[in-house]
Amino acid sequence: MLKQLTSILILTLFSLSLSAQIVSIDKRRTKNPNKGFQGDVNLGLNFVHTTTDMMQLMSRLKLQYNDNDNTYLFSSDISYSKVNDERNVNNGGLMFKYNYWVPDKIIIAEAFYQYQYNRVKQLKHRHIMGGGPRFNIADKEKFSLFLVAYTIYLNELFETSDYERRKSLVKFSSMLSTDWQMSPSASLSHSTYYEPDYSDPADFRIWSETKFNVKITKMFSFALYLRFDYDNLVPPDVDQLFYTVNNSFSLKF
Repeated sequence: MLKQLTSILILTLFSLSLSAQIVSIDKRRTKNPNKGFQGDVNLGLNFVHTTTDMMQLMSRLKLQYNDNDNTYLFSSDISYSKVNDERNVNNGGLMFKYNYWVPDKIIIAEAFYQYQYNRVKQLKHRHIMGGGPRFNIADKEKFSLFLVAYTIYLNELFETSDYERRKSLVKFSSMLSTDWQMSPSASLSHSTYYEPDYSDPADFRIWSETKFNVKITKMFSFALYLRFDYDNLVPPDVDQLFYTVNNSFSLKF
């Protein structure tokens, strides 16, 4: 029993640290208006030996370049966790995105390429490339709202020892994203992606992320993070819904 509790506790702590890094790809764009290169790197590698052997890896990279009207963004994520010989987390990806940004314009042109894999979901690879317009419905200091309508090319492979599903097609992908500074001490952000396959109505994906932050006192604050990823057509023995619920309190002094 102690062995199981130890494994669960360490994996829970690792999952919380990972999910804190999982954010909407679009939100990785920094709002810093300075020209030139900006970026950050996060790395984590843990080895734990108790009654079990555990290895945990987390890597995140973001690099952005701005000039007058253009933004180039590259980012990557790798998450891995193994207990003895069982891999509990093994996913990652990379993304390159380009924006043609014209000040005070409602429509912004975007293009991107993305690669993903997720061994837990039996996803061997997913290549996505495409582009489309971003509609800035509102872009104020305390509130922003925009819609994205992409046309994408998708190539993916789900594979197990007795199951295989390949897809290679052009499809539609949409996103709604909003940020609201509700008060000097509270903020709310939300993003939802919807990706249907019109040639196969049973195949669609929904990805959603919501974050709420509130500063209770000068030193004490609370944060709530909700994320879910729903795929209506998955391999056997793989859940359609993956979700994360995190809440945390922080004290600064």
